[in-house]
Amino acid sequence: MTNSILRQLKEIGLKKNEAEIYLFLLQNGISTPPQIAKGTAIARTNCYNILKSLQEKDVVELIQKGKRDAFIARDPESLKLSLERRLESVERVLPDLRATYVVQKNKPTFQFFEGWQEVKSIYELTLEAKEIYAVGSTEKLNQIDPTLFEKYIKDIEKRKTVFRDLITFKSKNISGQKIKALTTGLYSVKFLPEKCGENLTDILIWGDNIALIALEEPIFGTIITSKPLADTFRTILTVLRDFLPED
Repeated sequence: MTNSILRQLKEIGLKKNEAEIYLFLLQNGISTPPQIAKGTAIARTNCYNILKSLQEKDVVELIQKGKRDAFIARDPESLKLSLERRLESVERVLPDLRATYVVQKNKPTFQFFEGWQEVKSIYELTLEAKEIYAVGSTEKLNQIDPTLFEKYIKDIEKRKTVFRDLITFKSKNISGQKIKALTTGLYSVKFLPEKCGENLTDILIWGDNIALIALEEPIFGTIITSKPLADTFRTILTVLRDFLPED
């Protein structure tokens, strides 16, 4: 019976030692800390801290027994009242907590990459995705590192990645031909108007990530991880592609 009550007291929020002391006081009435320590086999120094916690929960009460402090358990109805007060406190703070949670959930994280050796790893990270959106200059990428460029395209084909590319007008040349020769129907490309020029930051979007890559010295890249931002970028690129003619 005792073990069952202790288990249920823990289920409603009392810690193991709190449940043991509370049950001891219910069964034995007014008791001093030394008596409680002896009856529960809990160290006296710990008893004081546990009794203070039970007082804060309003389930035990401090009284004077002669010149000594003693404690008595409140009516078990106090457990229900304590839970109700805690629930009311949760209800009051819940709107603020929810607002904080939303802010944290949507707060983007940033990773920075300096130099080409670090920036190369961004392209490798995207290969884990099933779908990639991209905009930029494959011509510049091919000039900087033709080996990486060809390997990246082959890996996209090998992994059967859906790749939606939007590239500069000049990329129709060598790099464009390489892409057409290496990729399957999972690769889709459209070209920006010639007036847009070549000085664009490369953008890669996959999962909840957006990579911004500068392929001119000093070469650097940034990955922003944020689902709302990634979804917005995908939407913008989709709309932009829809307005561009087929090659």
